[in-house]
Amino acid sequence: MNLREVERVEVTSLVDNYVDTLLPSTEVARRPFRRQDWFKGPQLIAEHGFSAWVTLEMGGKRRSVLLDSGLSERSAVNNADVLSLSLSNCEAVVLSHGHRDHTGGLVSVKEKIGGREMPLVLHPHAFRKRMSRRPDGSFTPLPPPDRQKLLELGYEVIEKREPTLMLEESVLVTGEIIRGDDFEKGYPDHYAEIEGRLEEDPLILDDQALVLRAKDKGLVVITGCGHSGVINTVSYARELTGEDRVFVIMGGMHLGGRHYEAAIPPTIQELRKLDPKLLIPCHCTGWKAVHQIISAMPDKFIQNSVGTTYIF
Repeated sequence: MNLREVERVEVTSLVDNYVDTLLPSTEVARRPFRRQDWFKGPQLIAEHGFSAWVTLEMGGKRRSVLLDSGLSERSAVNNADVLSLSLSNCEAVVLSHGHRDHTGGLVSVKEKIGGREMPLVLHPHAFRKRMSRRPDGSFTPLPPPDRQKLLELGYEVIEKREPTLMLEESVLVTGEIIRGDDFEKGYPDHYAEIEGRLEEDPLILDDQALVLRAKDKGLVVITGCGHSGVINTVSYARELTGEDRVFVIMGGMHLGGRHYEAAIPPTIQELRKLDPKLLIPCHCTGWKAVHQIISAMPDKFIQNSVGTTYIF
C-alpha cells in the first residue's frame, strides 16, 4: 500500500495507566506545563485505558485523528480540556479493538466534537459480547460499544477487516493483523459470544494498529493493546507499506501477567532486530516487560505519561 510520507507527526498521550507531572521535557517528549496554581481545577487522569491524539503535517496542512477513547466515560475529554487540546479538529476516530478500556469515552468524545458526522473505523468483531475468565473460573464481562447509540450520536460506523488508508493516504489502519510468530499467542482466557454460544476467542481478531510514515525516518506504529503481538503488528505494517525502517513503536504491548511473561524475552530479541529509533511502551505492556526493555534498549526507551506530546 502506498502510505504517503508526512513531514511531522505529533502524538499526545491522552489516556494511559500512568501520569507523572515531574518528568522533564526532551526534544522528542514535551511534558505538560505545570502552572503555579497546578493544584487548582481539573487534573490529568490516569486509568487502565488508552487513547492517543495523533496529528500529522503534510503539505502545510495539519490533520488529526483519535485512536481509542479510554476506559471511563470522561477521562479522554477531561484530559483534553486540561491540556487545552481541541477535539473539534478530529477528522476520524479509530478503535484498536472493542474492549471497554479503549471504547469507554466514545460518547463524551463525540459530544465534545459536536454534531457533524464523524467516521469511526473499527473491525466488525469490536461489537462482539466478550468476557475474560478469572483464575477461579468466574467471568469478568468486557462490554462492547453500543452500535445504535454510536449511530444516534452521529458516528459513521465503518466496519472493515481489511487495511484502510485515510486522510489522503497519510494514515494507515492495519485491519486484521497476520499472526506469523510462535510466541505471541493472544489471550488464552478470552471468550466471546458467537452465534449465541460462548466460545474461546484467544486471537481477538479485531485488534489493529495505526501507522504513519515519517519523512526520511520510517514507520510510526501505534498500538492499543497489541493483542496481535507487537512483533506481528510491526511486521505486518512493514509488509503492507513496503517500508522496512521502523522509527517509532508506541502503545500497549500486552506483556503483563501470567500468560504473557514467557513472551517477553523473544519479543525483546525481535525488537532488537527491528531496531526502532524510539520505543514508548504504554498501557498493558506490564512492569516486568517495561523494565526489561529499559535494560535491553536504554537509548531507545521513553517513559510515557498522560499529557505528553511526542514530536517525530
